[in-house]
Order: sequence, then structure tokens, then C-alpha cells
Amino acid sequence: MTDPYTTYCHLVRRVEAFGQAIRQRFSDQITCHAGCDGCCYQSFTIFPVEAYHLVQALSDLPREARQRLQRHLEQPESPWRLAAEPRPCALLMHGQCGLYEGRPLICRMQGYALFSTMIESPDGGQRDCCPLNFTAMALSALDPQAVYNLDVVNQTLVAINHLFVKERHQPDQRVSIRQAVLRALEALAQADDEARGMS
Repeated sequence: MTDPYTTYCHLVRRVEAFGQAIRQRFSDQITCHAGCDGCCYQSFTIFPVEAYHLVQALSDLPREARQRLQRHLEQPESPWRLAAEPRPCALLMHGQCGLYEGRPLICRMQGYALFSTMIESPDGGQRDCCPLNFTAMALSALDPQAVYNLDVVNQTLVAINHLFVKERHQPDQRVSIRQAVLRALEALAQADDEARGMS
């Protein structure tokens, strides 16, 4: 039987492959590129299985890269920031994701056309996307093979996470990306110190 984390990795690959297929098919309608960070000014919480995935991506980084990320996360916020001003994701560094390979599923779908019963578009539809994408065509004109079904992805993620926390006997508590990364960095730094102490 496949363990829940492996199943999560399969889901990540499927979501990525779907996005690549859309990008190839609608290359003239997708403007997403490195440095385009508009969708990174939102606050997301993530499931334990996604936090674990961040840990795996962090452990693959060289120690120097982890230390740079640690310093970035420890920087104090500007005192001039307005309360209502959108805050950047904790991983946003110089316009790019500091942990791109480990980013959560919602980040992998951002910008693309999404369907959800929770979406209420001005036209009455239940599709949405980045306003910079699909500007030359109506989202309602896209066939389902070009639209992420956010409800299905979320339901699948919830089911996988349920099995993940049950298997590991840990609480099913969502955390912010900042919390997840700081905890992971602390654990990895401790492991590095222990390894140096043993050598």
C-alpha cells in the first residue's frame, strides 16, 4: 500500500503536469514568469503533509541557502507597512520563491484558470484566474481540460492529509508557511549541529 506522503507527491506531479499542458496549449495566454510575483502577496495556511513536503525541499538545499532563507525570515517587517497592505509570502525573495520546488499545491495552481463552487465571478460563473492571463478570451470559453478543478484537488488533498496525520499520530492542524519553514529550519540546524558534534 502506498504511504500518504508518496500519494501526495503523485498529486503534486499530476498538478504540475496539468499546468505544463495548459501552458503549452495556451502559451499566448499565460504570462506567468519568474519575477511575476503578484499572486505571492497572500497569506496561506498549509496542511501537515504540505509542511512535511517543505521540510523535504529544505533538506535538499545547501546549508548556506538555508541560512540565507533563515536570515530572510528573521528580518523585521517595515514599520511603515499599512495594516491593510498585502503582505508577501514568507518565501518570496527578490521577486521569486525561495523554495520553489517545495511550494504548496495552491501556489502551483495560482494564475491559471480555476473552477470552484466557492468562486463567484462578476459574470455569475465559477471560474477565475490571474487578471494578466487569458485576457484575449473568456474563461467560460475554456473547456474543462484547461481549467484546474480546485474542489477536486482540495478534496484529494484533505483525504491524503487525513491519512498522513493518522499514520504519524500528529494533530491535524494547519500552519502558516512561515511557521512551517521556521520550524523546519530549526530542526535542520539542530541536526547539522549534532552531526558536527559527532564528527
